[in-house]
Amino acid sequence: MELFHEIYSSYINVVQRILTEAHQSPITLGRMEQIAAENAFAESALAILPKLTGDDWPLLTPCGDHTFRSRLAHPPHIPLSTLQKSWLKALLEDIRIRLFFSDSDLAALEEMLKDIEPLYREEDFYYFDRYLDGDPIEDPAYRRHFGIILKALQENCVLLVAYEGKQGISHFEVAPYQIQYSSKDDKFRLCCLKYSRGAFRLNTQLNLAKIKDCRLSSENCPAHTADYRFRPVSRAPEPVLLRISGERNSLERCMLHFASYEKHTEFDEEHDCYLCSIYYDRTDETELLIDILSFGPVVQVLGPASFLEQIKERVRRQHSW
Repeated sequence: MELFHEIYSSYINVVQRILTEAHQSPITLGRMEQIAAENAFAESALAILPKLTGDDWPLLTPCGDHTFRSRLAHPPHIPLSTLQKSWLKALLEDIRIRLFFSDSDLAALEEMLKDIEPLYREEDFYYFDRYLDGDPIEDPAYRRHFGIILKALQENCVLLVAYEGKQGISHFEVAPYQIQYSSKDDKFRLCCLKYSRGAFRLNTQLNLAKIKDCRLSSENCPAHTADYRFRPVSRAPEPVLLRISGERNSLERCMLHFASYEKHTEFDEEHDCYLCSIYYDRTDETELLIDILSFGPVVQVLGPASFLEQIKERVRRQHSW
């Protein structure tokens, strides 16, 4: 059984909005079409409006001038089912979602769902492909920094950051545009433009756990920051091609480590090794690069040339330290 149905849930929401507006004042057919287009799918008006304005769903009554009023005495209210509440209770028990709410919000939600059993619990899951050194989500300082970053994103503010890197703690300004979460690493990252040479120009990812302090600036983010927000995920034009030696259980380790990626693997009889093509999204490129390097000499990158050059540059930098 589906907990929420994508199509029929949209239909219910559209009908609720139409009836709510029709309860306040007469509503036209054109306005109903607009509500359906904004809150459902392109063809939803064709499925919903004939039933609402006809006899199938006798919820509207004509009132002249091609307008309709709601037959209901009150605006419609759709209560959550017990199953929906149970699902929400399960989400609320995830410590990561608590980062997005204040303590007062959490207390109110917990009071609303206090008599509900969660649909599932955290201990029902076994994560075999997740690192154990995830972010300290329950640390008060971490929660405070997360809240400041959220506010910066909501209010479009520049952030002043104290960040612990390989060379110690450094201070700089960033224009934040997105928060990313890696389920494999169990870590949050701040995507931002770092201030350099008189402008916010360096596209940077900061691990939230390494942010030692941050505060809002009185300065707003530059207009071009908005271009980076919620960019659609785009697949890299070519997959990364790996040669896996098979030594030290490297094939099984690679298959497990890169389980979240689409890939194609075959055995190369001539060279007695495995060739693995990994298809990935551009936003995951840095993470994939670091993961590949962690395998050392048992994995060799064959291409594409741009990815191979990034591998070489990383290795050169490591040797220079």
